Amino acid sequence: MRGVLKAYDINDRHVWVADSFEGLPKPDADRFPAEARAHGSQVMTDVMKHLAVGEEEVKQNFKAFGLLDERVCFLKGWFKDTLPTAPISNLAVMRLDGDYYESTLDSLTNLYDKLSVGGYVIIDDYGEDTWTYCRKAVDEFREARGIRESLIRVDPSCYYWRRER
Repeated sequence: MRGVLKAYDINDRHVWVADSFEGLPKPDADRFPAEARAHGSQVMTDVMKHLAVGEEEVKQNFKAFGLLDERVCFLKGWFKDTLPTAPISNLAVMRLDGDYYESTLDSLTNLYDKLSVGGYVIIDDYGEDTWTYCRKAVDEFREARGIRESLIRVDPSCYYWRRER
C-alpha cells in the first residue's frame, strides 16, 4: 500500500502496520481446536516459527524499496491489546491477516467502524477452513452487524468486500 501511495504521489495518508512481530498468539484449545493443533504442529513451530518476523526486518523491507518514512506507522503488540486504543481515525483499506479467529474478530471489531464508506476489507485467510476459524469470525461479525455486501474471491484463501454503508 505504501508503494501505491508513493507511485501516485499521495502524501496525506498513512499506512498502519499492526503486528505482534512475535508470531501468532496461542489459540484457546477448547474453543478453537483446529487452530490449537495447527499452532502446536511441528511445521508451524519449527519451520514457520509461528509466522514471526521481527519489526526491524519489516522496517528494512520497507526501506529496501524506499518506502520507510513518517507515513508508515507501526503498532506493535497483540491486536486485542493495541487496536482498541490505536490512534487510527479513518481507513480506506483494511488488509487483515490475523490468521486466527480471535485476531480476525479483534481487528474487525476495533477497525471496521473506522473504514470509510467505499473502503475495502481484505481478509487473507477467509478461504481457509482446515486450520483456522477466520471465516467463522468474519461470518459472525458480518451477521451481527448486518453486513450484506458480497464477498469476492481473490484466490482460494483471500476474499474482500467493499463497504457500501
